[in-house]
Amino acid sequence: MAVDMQALSDRVAIEERLYIYAHLLDSQQYDRVASEIFTEDGDIDFGGQRANGRAEIEATVMGYTGVLLGCSHNISNVIIELNGDEARATSKVMAWHWFYKPDGGDYDPSDLLAIGGYQDRLRRTAEGWRICQRRGANFGTGIGIGDVPAEMRPIFDGMRGRLPTWP
Repeated sequence: MAVDMQALSDRVAIEERLYIYAHLLDSQQYDRVASEIFTEDGDIDFGGQRANGRAEIEATVMGYTGVLLGCSHNISNVIIELNGDEARATSKVMAWHWFYKPDGGDYDPSDLLAIGGYQDRLRRTAEGWRICQRRGANFGTGIGIGDVPAEMRPIFDGMRGRLPTWP
């Protein structure tokens, strides 16, 4: 059985792009997300929150400085379909969130566990694989524990009950 090395390389690069997205969010490097993850014309649809283009992605979707103390996005169950210089991928995510509190608690339990996924379209660019469309999905309520703060409620309300449409 011959191994298609280009397809294998593309799959690894696409998975890495998904994981780097999580890493950048978790390490609060929001200023890098738009340029390193999305195409110039990238589109995010998180239900109650949308952004088109890198400038809008950086200004709106990644603007949680001062809200999030920390988070941990755990991406799994990645499925990828390649079609030349385009691809689509679906993945699951469990995202633990800790929010800033006025009293600055010490080693508090997580404030929110969000359970959902991403449905992405990607494009090979001169910069490497980049997401050109991201659609967020929540399975059921999308909340494992905790309460959603007002700043993030539009996202959760918009994705409530939204399931992946592929594969």
